[in-house]
Amino acid sequence: MKEIVRSDILFIFIKGNVLHVECSKRWTFQSQSTEFFSKITTPIAYVIVKIENVQQMTSPLLVFLKDLKQWAKNKRAIFEIKNPPDSLQKIFKLAQAPTHSAVRFTKPSNFIYRIGQKSIDCYIVLKNGLVFFIALIQSLSKAYIDHPKNMENNFLPFLQQTGSDALPIVALISALVGLIMAFVSVVQLERFGASIYVADLVALAMTREMGCLMTGVIMAGRTGAAFAASIGSMRVNEELDALQTFGIDHMAYLVIPRVIALALMMPLLCIFANLIGIFGGMVSALPFTKGSLTQYLLQTKKALAIGDILIGLLKSVSFGVIIAGIGCYKGMNCGRNATAVGEATTSAVVQGITWIIVADALFALLFTALKI
Repeated sequence: MKEIVRSDILFIFIKGNVLHVECSKRWTFQSQSTEFFSKITTPIAYVIVKIENVQQMTSPLLVFLKDLKQWAKNKRAIFEIKNPPDSLQKIFKLAQAPTHSAVRFTKPSNFIYRIGQKSIDCYIVLKNGLVFFIALIQSLSKAYIDHPKNMENNFLPFLQQTGSDALPIVALISALVGLIMAFVSVVQLERFGASIYVADLVALAMTREMGCLMTGVIMAGRTGAAFAASIGSMRVNEELDALQTFGIDHMAYLVIPRVIALALMMPLLCIFANLIGIFGGMVSALPFTKGSLTQYLLQTKKALAIGDILIGLLKSVSFGVIIAGIGCYKGMNCGRNATAVGEATTSAVVQGITWIIVADALFALLFTALKI
């Protein structure tokens, strides 16, 4: 056995081709250099570190172990720590992990593997989303009972954010949609001398489909993204961890007020979009029709039924729950950096629009089967 260092805090010796490093119970000094390892001329195949007696993992000890591991790697020796505690393993793993900003290029796998991996990812996403929405439905019934003050304090700001603040963009898009539908329709109907029926087409299309659908798309891009970004920022700033530490339910404090606010505001926005869309269609169609303003309004009233309006309102409520739920889910499950917040926001918009279109298709099949 050949001794290299013997002190109150460190004992290093060579036995055969194995370098043994034993640390004392108290690692009290500020730092420990590894320069003395450069004096070792004996071929080393193994480096074994014993830290079982160390009482506290201090920063100098971790730096020393990291430098020693690098020295063993340069010597092409096997580095091993005898019975390392869990805390040390986590620190080493964290130190070796690449940052999120690092760009990694990996060799593309084969086509079959990518299909299988994407299928697994889709299954996990659908499963987690279903669990989240089940928890959301369960929390809705007891939100006002268990957390009345939280609901009162957080509910009104979200009503304004999802309601009156969204009126300008909803009005602009709805007016343009109604105008485009009327202009396209009147050109075709005029060939048959039935241009007055453009009022029927615009009214039914806006109340049953386009009013609620376009409002949902607008709110997914506006409010759904805002929900994902705000909650995602709270996750990055560890505010969600603080709420959990204080025993505050995330679902009741963050998710439920947003979902209820958007679900209540969507029907009102839908009615507003219907009116603006019908008005835009009227402005576009009247110059091409031979009727008057009164005839156009009477034709619109004749074409509409209360059931058509209620169908659009029912869709809008479901769209509001979907948009708010997806936005909150993406924000609560994003990573802990700015890039992850951006990805969560983008994903919330894309998935929100996708799922409201899927829901609209399911509603169409249901209403067709029921002959509504």
